[in-house]
Amino acid sequence: MFRIAIFAVLIICNPSAFGNTFEFSFNNEAGTLKYGTPAGAAIPIQGNSDFQFGLLANKYNNYLLEAGLLVKGENSEDAVGWLSIGGKALAGVIRNYLPGKAQNVGALTIGGELGFIFPAAKKFSVAIYDYFGPGAATFGDADRAYQWGAHLDYDLNSGAKIYLEYRECDFRMTTTKQSATLDSGTYAGIRLTLN
Repeated sequence: MFRIAIFAVLIICNPSAFGNTFEFSFNNEAGTLKYGTPAGAAIPIQGNSDFQFGLLANKYNNYLLEAGLLVKGENSEDAVGWLSIGGKALAGVIRNYLPGKAQNVGALTIGGELGFIFPAAKKFSVAIYDYFGPGAATFGDADRAYQWGAHLDYDLNSGAKIYLEYRECDFRMTTTKQSATLDSGTYAGIRLTLN
């Protein structure tokens, strides 16, 4: 644990980490860790864009890795909301669908997020997001992928945000043509941005 703490401090203190986001969320059954870094320095993309990476694990020994690119319009102080579009790759293991058998799933998904900032209380915002992986872009034991959610955020300051989120990640199994839930539930989380 001491080595992990030292590593985290070194990452945060590194000048190249500025602009990066670290996100932690949890509930009684699962936990997630996400990392985002600005994409504009690596590839020429207009607007506000981020590479995002994440890991989820839950009490059923289900796991999900995700990596993607999210492109959002330019921010302004007078903005009342935002629209983001992007894509992500998902790779996971579902162990609670058929007892004793692990389902290996993967997908390339497209989707986006729509958010709204409350004018009377600008520290609060709400957003919904949805990603879909069609059959041609879904692999392993699944032939469709769905990931969606909604979150209510509160800005503590310019670099920290806490939120409540409901999210769900489902894959339609090739053998049964029924949906298997990799993750579903309400999470509490914090997002830290290094300014």
